[in-house]
Amino acid sequence: MKKLLKNNTLDIIAIASSLICAIHCAAIPIVLSFSSLSSLHFIENSFIEWFFIILGLLFVFNSLWPSYKKNHNNKKALIFASLGYMVIAIGRFEFTEFWEISNTVIGALLVSLAHYFNWVLLKNNHSH
Repeated sequence: MKKLLKNNTLDIIAIASSLICAIHCAAIPIVLSFSSLSSLHFIENSFIEWFFIILGLLFVFNSLWPSYKKNHNNKKALIFASLGYMVIAIGRFEFTEFWEISNTVIGALLVSLAHYFNWVLLKNNHSH
């Protein structure tokens, strides 16, 4: 029960961090396009991007993988997380700014969805 609660908490935090990442990536170009806010260019920082990518990977390895192995044996969450990180990786090839932003946002949403699926699978597995 304690392990299940830990995984649920990790999934909720991971969902929130992935959504924050998606919002950050989608909103920064809009915010920076306003001339009075151009001094906020420091928030378009690769350190922040890599921080969220590494944080997300830590959540995958500490929540999704153990849940899959020990609780539900359903690959759905792992597949969505893998797809999300592949889309994010493709977005790192900066063909255009729109390319990078759209791939990063879509990838972050897929990772968030993976944690949501894991949370539901854990909840359903526990209730049976």
